[in-house]
Amino acid sequence: MFIVLVSFATNAQQTTPQSPQLLKEPANWEFERFALPPEFAPGIAFKGAEELRFSPGMFHKDSASYFTYAFVAELENTTSVSQNDIQNYLLDYFKGLCSSTAKNRKLVIDTTKITVAVERKEGVQGNDVVYNASLNIFGVFTDGAPVKLNMEIKALPAPATKKTYLVFITSPKAKTDKLWDELYAIQKKFTVPR
Repeated sequence: MFIVLVSFATNAQQTTPQSPQLLKEPANWEFERFALPPEFAPGIAFKGAEELRFSPGMFHKDSASYFTYAFVAELENTTSVSQNDIQNYLLDYFKGLCSSTAKNRKLVIDTTKITVAVERKEGVQGNDVVYNASLNIFGVFTDGAPVKLNMEIKALPAPATKKTYLVFITSPKAKTDKLWDELYAIQKKFTVPR
């Protein structure tokens, strides 16, 4: 369902190939890949690709895993990304996605109500750079009602290839929910391609 909607919203702007290159698991979660910036958010300042994995309940409002998914953004010619860059990326992305999808589904939403707050996560081990985010968006794949998403973003620079990878994990569930165990496992398994 999401694949059809995003594909429609991006006017088939997907990059080749359509098989997973970055986010290969969980294999039982729906997969999608498209080019950055996507057509629904042309203001995004980065070029590259994004791969997404959607939980089995992603598009079912009554599911325990509603709006739960993971995605990786591969940003080309980028060796570092700031907190402000991530906030702008998410704001442009979700304003564009919600607006485009709502229009296609004949839903009425107010994109001025879409907000993003990003802060650096404290107590992260090693040199990892991780951000917590809170997003107020709309459930445009169901009824258009407001949805508050909890998100974590791990930034992984790859200076040798002049790329940066952003690993996003997200759910409306509180981070104390057991669903986050699976999301953290996805985040942990991701490695920068060599």
